[in-house]
Amino acid sequence: MKKTVSKFSILVTGYVILIMAWFVSWLVVGDANWWLVLVNRLVPYLFIPVPILLFWSIRSRKYRDIVLLLIPALIFVWLYRPYVFPKNLQSGSSDGQLRVMTYNVLFSNFDYDAVANIVLVYEPDLVALQEVKPEMMDALKDRLAGKYPYSVFGTENDYGTTTVFSKSPLDVSYILDLQADRPAVVVKTKVHGRNVTFASLHLLAYNLWWTKLKDIPEVVMQRTANQNRQAKILLNDLEKDDGIVIVGCDCNSYETSGSYRILEQSMESAARKVGWLLNKNELPNAKQDVVLQHIDHIWFRGEVEPVRMYKIKDDGGSDHLPVLAIFDFR
Repeated sequence: MKKTVSKFSILVTGYVILIMAWFVSWLVVGDANWWLVLVNRLVPYLFIPVPILLFWSIRSRKYRDIVLLLIPALIFVWLYRPYVFPKNLQSGSSDGQLRVMTYNVLFSNFDYDAVANIVLVYEPDLVALQEVKPEMMDALKDRLAGKYPYSVFGTENDYGTTTVFSKSPLDVSYILDLQADRPAVVVKTKVHGRNVTFASLHLLAYNLWWTKLKDIPEVVMQRTANQNRQAKILLNDLEKDDGIVIVGCDCNSYETSGSYRILEQSMESAARKVGWLLNKNELPNAKQDVVLQHIDHIWFRGEVEPVRMYKIKDDGGSDHLPVLAIFDFR
């Protein structure tokens, strides 16, 4: 029995050391190495052993192991605290609300009616779409014309491009070259009398299943560098806007990625700001967006406060679920 317990304690100690080594590496160097990039995409799974090891430590009354396992438990809580501690946010503002959707529609999706229906059902003020092809753009402009007469289509891409639809007239619109893959589409408009800058962003995907094993290290580092450059170009462009700024993004990277940390320098994630709510879900066929990792993000800054964050259960024929954020004006 003593031998088994000793091996268990060695296992616990080794696991805790590995978690601490990863955490320090992530804090200090982030995505500096290709293998760290891949590990950083799997972070929640690194903590799966914690409850299992804790259970056996408590059952065996191994207090040293229990104390050691509190270290990865606290790291997990620190990383994902918006989804650990529930809260109760009141929705509604006397100045009105801003509803924003981001949705990767999938370049090979031909169910234009389904995509248009999702937008019309949830009626966001502003819509950021990704992977839109010219034929889908034409179809959506026709189907959404009654409520969304204003739109901008990004530079054409074989796998679809970024697009913005708006209920309100556009004061300014332009296509921002991100020097990798698809551009960003940026518009400026007014919602309830407030100036809003809104962008649709699609960062470069890793798509490693198409990469030879020997090429993975180089490809991972190149695509990480491209993602980071895209994020920096967008932030530099948006720096001149002092008011409300919202970005709908298929970022192809999680909260532990380098591009996320770049965007986080001057913007906030609506999903993490809202976190886990005790409030009852208020939208039909939608669920609270409480997953620990996202690639579809809504970023914001300025005089707005996100009060609800939803994933729409209907994918409209895409491989992504639409994401809807509701903001109160401050």
